[in-house]
Amino acid sequence: MRSAAERAGYFALGLVYAAMGVVSARIAVLGARDRDHGVLGALRFLLDRTAGAWVLGAVVAGLAAIAAAHLVQSMRGPGGVVKRVGLFVNGFGYATLAWTATRLLFHVRAGPLGGDVALERQGVSWLLSESWGAALLEIAGAAVVLGGLWEAGQGLSGKLPFGRGRLPRSLSRIFAAVSRFGLVARGATLAALGYFLIRAAEELNPAAVRNVGGVLSAFAHTPLGPAFMAVVAAGLAAYGVYLAGAALTA
Repeated sequence: MRSAAERAGYFALGLVYAAMGVVSARIAVLGARDRDHGVLGALRFLLDRTAGAWVLGAVVAGLAAIAAAHLVQSMRGPGGVVKRVGLFVNGFGYATLAWTATRLLFHVRAGPLGGDVALERQGVSWLLSESWGAALLEIAGAAVVLGGLWEAGQGLSGKLPFGRGRLPRSLSRIFAAVSRFGLVARGATLAALGYFLIRAAEELNPAAVRNVGGVLSAFAHTPLGPAFMAVVAAGLAAYGVYLAGAALTA
C-alpha cells in the first residue's frame, strides 16, 4: 500500500496531466491560442478555474509530499543503487514541478535565466560543453525512450503498474481502458522527449531539447496534423484520470 504522501502526489500529478490534456486538446481541436500548453499551461489552467488558488495550492502540497517521500527513500529506503537513483531523480523532478507551481501561485518571476525551458537548455548547454557531455546526454535520451516504450507496452498489454482497487467490475473495466490509453499516450510522449534529447546530443544543439508542450507541438506538425496532437492530448488527460483514480482506490 502506498503512503499518504505518495497518494497525495499521484493525485496531484493526475490533476496536472488531466489539465494538460484539456489545454492541448483545446489548441488542437478548437484552435485556442493558449500561450502555454505543456506543464505550465496545465498549471495556469488549474489556477484560472473557480477556487483555482486552492486547487493549485493542493497540487503544490501533493507534489511536495511525494518529492520529500521519494528523496527520503532514495537515502534511507531499501533497494539497490539503481532503485535509489531512480527515486532520487523522481523526487528531484517532483520538487522542480512543485516549485514551478509555487512560483505561478505566488506570481514569482522566473529570474534572469528565464523560464523552465530556458533553464533546461542552460543545463544541456553546459553539459554539451564538456567532452563527455554529449555521450551522457545520448545515454539519458536513450533511457527516456526505452522508459516511454516500456510504459506504452504496459498500456498495450494491459499490465497496469497500479491496481484497480476495489472498483465494481463495470467501473474497473472502464478504468482499465482509460488507463491503458493514457499509458500509451504518455509512453509516446516520453519516447519523443528522449528522441529530442538524443537529437540535441548529436547536433550539439541545446535548442533541440523539447518539453512536453514542445513535443505536442511537434506531434501537430507530423503528417497526421493536429488530429494526432488531439489524440495524444486526450491520452494525457486519460493518464491523469488513471493516476488520480489509482491514488483514490488503491
